[in-house]
Formats: sequence, structure tokens, C-alpha cells
Amino acid sequence: MSPVRDPQDRSVRRQQRDLAVAAREKAATPPQARPPEADPTPEDPAARTSLEEEFERLPTRERHGGRRSEQVQRQLGRLRVDERRELAQGDSALLADPATVIVLTRGQCEVELGDGSTVIAHLPKALALAQQTEVAVGDRVLLERRAAGALAVARLLPRSSRLSRPDPFYLHRERVIAANLDLAMVVTSVRKPLLSTGLLDRFLVALAHGGVPAEIVVNKVDLIDGSRDQDPELASLEQYRALGVPVHLVSASTGEGIESLRESLAGKLAVFVGHSGVGKSSVLNALDPEAAAAVGAVSESWQKGRHTTTSARIYKVARGIRIIDTPGIREFGLWKMSPRELAAYFEEFDAVAGGCRFTDCTHTHEPHCAVSAAAARGELPRYATYLRILESLGG
Repeated sequence: MSPVRDPQDRSVRRQQRDLAVAAREKAATPPQARPPEADPTPEDPAARTSLEEEFERLPTRERHGGRRSEQVQRQLGRLRVDERRELAQGDSALLADPATVIVLTRGQCEVELGDGSTVIAHLPKALALAQQTEVAVGDRVLLERRAAGALAVARLLPRSSRLSRPDPFYLHRERVIAANLDLAMVVTSVRKPLLSTGLLDRFLVALAHGGVPAEIVVNKVDLIDGSRDQDPELASLEQYRALGVPVHLVSASTGEGIESLRESLAGKLAVFVGHSGVGKSSVLNALDPEAAAAVGAVSESWQKGRHTTTSARIYKVARGIRIIDTPGIREFGLWKMSPRELAAYFEEFDAVAGGCRFTDCTHTHEPHCAVSAAAARGELPRYATYLRILESLGG
């Protein structure tokens, strides 16, 4: 029997092999001097061609996104626009109005123009290599028309907010799910599958970290047998109401609560996120039956939903509502968060944290911790979730 090899060891060997290949290619290529003033700019077509030729010479793993070369990073920096860098005079070839990314596919995206029409725009090669980090549904971009007449993304405008997670394949990278959000609806269900407060808390923390206001939508309330006042799943939501988080009880099947949900969403760009099978797409269809969202069945054997929505995209709904529907997930990691930041998102800790002996208390093992003492008295129901998230962060 062959020994079982550690996948991490294979990954390390692949990286070492690719580094060796890159070193040999660099050694075989004579250095070319270039004066500083000849540094290409993105407005120069010849310079753009030169950069794309550089990308083609990258090792295979870099071209597939495993690593990013200095060429890729340099070009990405030129695509970004922020408060410290205004558009240059040479940007006159850009279309005047920003466009909004509606959906992304490999190497291109569909965008909405200022007049409401939609077009396909190509992604520059550097952006295509890093598109799951650098561009997301909801992003605002500036376009340019290339010589052949095709539109391409030329600039990335600053984000006001974002929802992100670590890339599941490259944990050192951020994967941005949606950007420039006015609101997030964290959708869960009271039955099939049962409500998961642990995943709910992870979403709320990630959204707060990205500057996105959040509300909770509890779907499938029509499946509750007996009194709702006695239902333990609904009772677990009282802790969120106490924190000031709005909670909507809805049924996509019967229409209960849908009108109230419309009122909260009116005129906003909102993202729908949640566990697989909770009915995000069903709620979207209840809001607007013409919205092009497929609705999937729930697996009876596992009581977990299938991934009906396969990629995030924006749907337009009546009353000026725009909704980003996202694929359902069963796990959600948090991007680059310190223990102190995590504790700040459990704001109910604030009322007692002043009693901790240490100012940098993590509320885990420290003596005379007022937070852990309050949790032991049953006053902080989310404390166990905090400990699980902290452990997953390596805290």
C-alpha cells in the first residue's frame, strides 16, 4: 500500500518547483535596462501590450492565481482609484459615467451603465488573475472603449463597504463577495434546515467588519407547529432584537412578512446571504416573481439545501430595490480580524468588560475577567459563539 501523502507537502513541493522554474527563466533572460521616464502607463496602448506580454511569460501557477508577480501587482495598482489619486488628464478615453458590476464571469463582467442599460466589459489580464479579490458584484468601475470597439474595465473606484471572507483555496487572500452595500439581509430558516445562530453570528461579525448594516430574515415560519411564542428557535432570536438588529419573520410560500421586508429594502442595494437551503432565492422570488432566480429543493436526506444560486448577481426589484443573491454556504470564515476587533463586534460585552482586570483581556483565560464571569451567570448567550470564532481565528 502506498503511503498517504500530506496535501500540504504536495503544495509546498509545487511551490518550490514553480520557484525553480521562474528562477531558470529569469537567469535565461538577459536584463533589459529601462529609464524611469519610460515606465509604461495604462493610457499607452503599447505599454498595455507590453504588460500583457509580461503576464504571458509568468509561470503557470502565477497565471492561475497561486501567486502574484510584481507585474500583476503593479498593474492592479494602476487600476485602482482612491482618495489620494485623482484621475489623470490622460484618462480622457474613459467613459464619463461610472458603471456598476452586476455579475462576474471568467475574464469579463456584465455592468449597468448610468442610463440603466447593461453591457459586457472585459477585464484586463491583471484584474482577471485577481478578480475574486479586486472586483466584486456591486463594485463601481470606469470603462474604456478599446480599438476594436469592445469595452473594458479601466479603473476600480473606491468601495464604501464590502462583504468578504478568506479565499477557501488561498487562505492568505481576501475573497470579496459583494461591495458598496446599503444593507445586508442574513437569511435563515426556522425549519429545514433548523436555525443556526453560530453561522448567523459569523455573518453579522463579517458584515460589521465590512461596514454593512444588517438585518435578519427568518424564512419558513409557516412550518412552525403550535404556538410561535413557545418555539425555541424563535426564542433564540430575542438576543438579536435586544442588540437592536431588526428581525423579519417571513414565509416565501405564503407571502407572510414579505410586504414589510419590501419596505425595509426600498431604494437600497442589499445582499442576501445565508446557509444553503434556507430559501434566499425563494424570498427574492416572493419579493418579485419575475426576478430571474432559480429555486431549489431541499435534500430530504440531509436537511441541507443544494446550491441553486451558483454565483452572486444583482437583481432589480420594484420600488428601486436591487438585491445581490449569493450562493448558500455551510461555513463562513472571517477575514483578518484580531481578537480585540472580534470582541468589539460582540457589543453586549461592553456593559461588563470595564470590570476586567486587564485592559487587553481576551475574555478567555484571564483571571478576574468580568465577561467570562457574566457568561457563567448566563447573561451573555453569544459568549460560546465568540469563543468558537476566536479559536478559528487562532486567538
